[in-house]
Amino acid sequence: MKGFDKMRLKTLRSLYLLAAVIFVACSGMKPTVFVNKQYNFNFLEKVAVVPFENLSTDQGAGVRITHIFLTELLAAESFDIAEPGEVSKVTQKYIGSGGSSLTRDQITEIGKTLGVQGIILGSVNETSGSRAGGSATTEVTIDARMVETETGQTVWSATNTEGGRSFWASLFGTGDRSEAETARKCVQRVIHTLVK
Repeated sequence: MKGFDKMRLKTLRSLYLLAAVIFVACSGMKPTVFVNKQYNFNFLEKVAVVPFENLSTDQGAGVRITHIFLTELLAAESFDIAEPGEVSKVTQKYIGSGGSSLTRDQITEIGKTLGVQGIILGSVNETSGSRAGGSATTEVTIDARMVETETGQTVWSATNTEGGRSFWASLFGTGDRSEAETARKCVQRVIHTLVK
């Protein structure tokens, strides 16, 4: 009986170790982050979020990610946020519908017009749904950066990818996260690199 208990304990330990390895492998990568250590983020009272540029094949991805980003940033309660309609109106003459490249002078002018100290620019690089083992998976990649309006310098930047099969889906064959859940998780991880 003792030999059987030892074997059972050894098997349980092996299963726990295997589950831990699978969890680490499926938990994803950490965001890549740049923070200007000389910049005093206490100076930021109000920021503007420019509509995210869509570099994916999903036509609505830019709009969806921008809305999620705004909601999550508001929920963080770290900055006042310029009204999205006003931001679109002011930035439309500079960036139109293509790209999020702004010159230093344009950034300064937008900052003065909107009364913001920072402008957040971003892009959705990839959203995809693919089949892996008979189930759909979603992957979302977001790049975001904040530019300080007085100098036009980037003071924060982050890139994150979320998606693939979740831990539970990989281990037990259960359903994967929806595209909305994956996008929200991706945005949350990016924002948490800016506001703690």
